Amino acid sequence: MTKSEEMIFNYLKDRCNEQMKKDKDKQAGCTTKEIAEDLDLQRTNVSAVLNKLCASGKVYKIKGKPTIYAIALSEEGEQSIKAEGSFETLIGKQGSLKKCIQQAKAAMLYPPNGLHTLLLGPTGVGKTMFAELMYKFTIEQSIMPHNAPFVAFNCADYANNPQLLLSHLFGSKKGSFTGADKDRQGLVDKANGGILFLDEIHRLPPEGQEMLFMLIDKGVYTPLGDIDNKKNSKVLIICATTEDVDSTLLATFTRRIPITINVPALKERTLEERFELICEFFKTESIRIGKEITVSTDTIRALLLYNCSGNIGQLKSDIQLGCANAFLKFVSKGRKSIAVHSTDFSSNVRQGLVMYKQYSQRVDEIIKDDTKLSFNFKGTKLHVDSNNGVLPDNFYDSIEKRIQELKDRGVEEADINFIMSFDIKNYFNKYIGKFEQEVNKEELSKIVDKNIITIVENFLKTASEQLKRIFPTKVFYGLCLHISSSIERIMHQKNIVNHNLTEIIQKHGEEYGLALIIANKLEEEFDIKIPADEVGFIAMFLCIDDLDEESEGSKPIVVVAMHGRSTASSMVEVANKLVGGNNVYAYDMNLDKKPKIAYQELKELIIENHQGAGVILLVDMGSLGMFGELITEETGIEIRVIDMVSTLLVIECSRKAQTNNNIHQIWEEVQHSISFLSNYSTSLTQNYIPSKDNIIITNCITGEGSAVKLKNMIEERVNLSDKDIQVIAISANDKKEMYNTINVLSKGKKIIAIVGTVNPNIYDIPFIPTSELFFDSNYTRIKDIVKRIKTPDDIYKEIFESLEKEITEINIMEFKPLCIELIDEIRRTITVDMDIYKVSGFILHLACAVVRLINNEKASVCTRREEIKSTYGKEYDNLKKSLLPIERYYNIEFSPDELCYIIMIIFSI
Repeated sequence: MTKSEEMIFNYLKDRCNEQMKKDKDKQAGCTTKEIAEDLDLQRTNVSAVLNKLCASGKVYKIKGKPTIYAIALSEEGEQSIKAEGSFETLIGKQGSLKKCIQQAKAAMLYPPNGLHTLLLGPTGVGKTMFAELMYKFTIEQSIMPHNAPFVAFNCADYANNPQLLLSHLFGSKKGSFTGADKDRQGLVDKANGGILFLDEIHRLPPEGQEMLFMLIDKGVYTPLGDIDNKKNSKVLIICATTEDVDSTLLATFTRRIPITINVPALKERTLEERFELICEFFKTESIRIGKEITVSTDTIRALLLYNCSGNIGQLKSDIQLGCANAFLKFVSKGRKSIAVHSTDFSSNVRQGLVMYKQYSQRVDEIIKDDTKLSFNFKGTKLHVDSNNGVLPDNFYDSIEKRIQELKDRGVEEADINFIMSFDIKNYFNKYIGKFEQEVNKEELSKIVDKNIITIVENFLKTASEQLKRIFPTKVFYGLCLHISSSIERIMHQKNIVNHNLTEIIQKHGEEYGLALIIANKLEEEFDIKIPADEVGFIAMFLCIDDLDEESEGSKPIVVVAMHGRSTASSMVEVANKLVGGNNVYAYDMNLDKKPKIAYQELKELIIENHQGAGVILLVDMGSLGMFGELITEETGIEIRVIDMVSTLLVIECSRKAQTNNNIHQIWEEVQHSISFLSNYSTSLTQNYIPSKDNIIITNCITGEGSAVKLKNMIEERVNLSDKDIQVIAISANDKKEMYNTINVLSKGKKIIAIVGTVNPNIYDIPFIPTSELFFDSNYTRIKDIVKRIKTPDDIYKEIFESLEKEITEINIMEFKPLCIELIDEIRRTITVDMDIYKVSGFILHLACAVVRLINNEKASVCTRREEIKSTYGKEYDNLKKSLLPIERYYNIEFSPDELCYIIMIIFSI
């Protein structure tokens, strides 16, 4: 404050203090004229200073003629209220606390003297602070005089001594109970004309509750032991409890509390609000210590996501503990600044980092990687690491640097392992992101051994076939450079440590098994021993889709709720099978089911399956359409409802929910496209149920219409009639959705080329730009690709010719038509997709099984027989019927074990 501000403020403070001592019930304060005359100052200057003090919250302006300026004082004469301390400065005032604030204001403003209020909420949510803000609001709004008392009492303090508790509340007469050696003034008397806040009201005994509702009803009460002396008190009661009201409070008492406000727990508040709270607490600690505090990104992530069961109170305490540990290092080790890291906190706080992969997208919107926050008395500053985006040739350097930094800070080995298992994924994603743009293979061969390039090429082809997954080009280039640097590291006998190895083996066993294949080839080629940790890193390249999904965090889900016994289930089965996202859930509402039961069941389904990113609820009619808003209000889960559900609508929502985390955008886009879905049905069906094994994809950034034109041009100029090739048009205006569609198509089919305006940079799939079609009217490159694709007859011919050389016990040419007929029958009756690789394995297994049965050799026992027969009962029975022609021809019978082995091949289990 300036000298003039300080002089006026101190004068006003002294005058208010004097006035309060003389007459507590009279309104204290001074007019501008009084201050100007007593201090011999210009009235206009005094007015300007008073307005400035009001804006800063140090002084109140009491409306009237003339205007009075005052400072709210406690009984001890200290400033107790700030104008800025009302609801306007409360974090969450426009979010999770908006409804609470509206209820509180309504209660305080209700004529003539406000309404008694009950605050509900678990420990640590800030009920006491909320009650204080309600009191401050009454002062600001001139509902109560500025010197009205605010008296707070926690009923739990004397819960074991009911008489003493009641004595504190209502007062007592000397000798009224053991230990009452003098008359005692009660808190009800002290709070007269103001607010009495009773925390943990459920600890007040029944007789105390009865005395309290007498006070509420009549405005009178009787001190303990003084029956003849009824006293009056005009007091507004705000009480709070953490317990269930119905089981802990008398019904006669709760009926007299007309307003109930539920203060939300910390987990019910948004991450943005939690971030604001965290910043506020760090700023408070910085002011307390008198030093700037710098906080790491991982610390903020952990504090945002850990299970803070004690709510805001615990969050504040945990931050204080973290700052205390950082301050100790600052003092004892002579650090230049106070730097707070995740390791300065207890293990339960650090567990928040484990949740990061699920909520990474939401957290990264608040605070990105490579940033630090600094707090001081001026506020919050954000620092971005200047090296952000600059990556080393391999991420071992980053890992070693990080581990050394943790060791230098004295972090224990167990904590280092925990932190590094989290950080390695971040380093990996940064490293692989370096290769988003295609690298020239010629340039690559100048820095990477050509043998490594060849081994990686062959390995990715094998992995693609085994995993039914496409790999972006960045995986090829990244893996080549990574293996090159790894081999060099191994040759120089440097350690390779992968803190994620256990998780990779457990969660991505198939990818780890494939990584062992390339590791063996590299060992043979370069005469080295590749450690298991390095195999884990190679496996991470094959898990790039899964790692991306983890980093993107939670996804919205789609719920289909319809009347009928299986209407919704049928639609959901189709959508999940075609889109492959398994993100759609069904609720079938029988026509005789009561709406109340249906509501409860649908709510439980949503609570059980939602991932934190919201729900698209698709309904057909009736009360189901109203359930979404009710469930949102009750649970806090964001739900958007779309009615007039159809299978196409479910498919559209499912595929959008895989690539877009914003349910409001999905809702908008789907609403706009509803009228076009009927015309779009042919394209959707074609996209998700391709009839041929080989696919040419056409795309265009302007939308699917232009991609369809490209498709038509190819079909007109390239003869595909005798080929097992289909052209499919997709939109490329949403790159994530395009990549997802390509990935879905690749799981059962082989993509032989992509033609269009957008190159998705997918490894081993040639891209032909649209411009090439215009400059080369013969479509030479597409025709060359098509020529290399064999027809089903060509493939069968090769398979059976190869089989004829291997198996001589039966006539393969007689076996061939029976086998092809069986494959067609399986595809028709079991409706399973069998690509060429599966067909090859199936034919070989069947031929060997026939030979074994002819020779009366027993099949080995299938240990999973009962499980398979239970899970695939219908398919098992259909297969048994389909095998009858072969059994009759060779006079054999397939055993249950043999049938189960065939089922395992068909379904790749």
